[in-house]
Amino acid sequence: MNWSDVGGFLSENKTGVAGLVGSLLTGNVVGAVSAGASMVAQATGTTNPDKALATLQNDPEAMVRLEEIAAAREAEVNRHLESVMALELQDKQRSHSETQQTIRNGDNAEGAVKYVRPLHATASLIAGIVYVFITESADLTILGAFLTLPTAYAGLREIGKRNLLAFNKKN
Repeated sequence: MNWSDVGGFLSENKTGVAGLVGSLLTGNVVGAVSAGASMVAQATGTTNPDKALATLQNDPEAMVRLEEIAAAREAEVNRHLESVMALELQDKQRSHSETQQTIRNGDNAEGAVKYVRPLHATASLIAGIVYVFITESADLTILGAFLTLPTAYAGLREIGKRNLLAFNKKN
């Protein structure tokens, strides 16, 4: 067991500041996790995540102490949560940017490489159509697998090429 398990318990079962401490413990920012672990350790009297979780589950006084400690350090908790959210947003933006760059590189490639993704998407679309017509009862999971490539290819390619994002239309 680790601190993210303790954070999961706090996030699911507690509201208020203790729930925020749980959010710190389940994040990926080392400083935030260590701040949350420090508060839980101070409230439970142990740095062992297993023992801390058992104490929080069985001793209501430990939860009260955690609430008091977290309330006293609420500004620090909020600062750490803001850093966690900012990092998650940056990660999503980088991921989207990387996807768009990959699509642009494929569209601008030389030779046969330029046609690999469109051919994969087309073959998958044809396979999905054939699957629907040759089976008596089409399984939606299999059909979804066949239609994932053409849907993703057409959707991502068109959004990038035609600038169809909300509030970004050019008149």
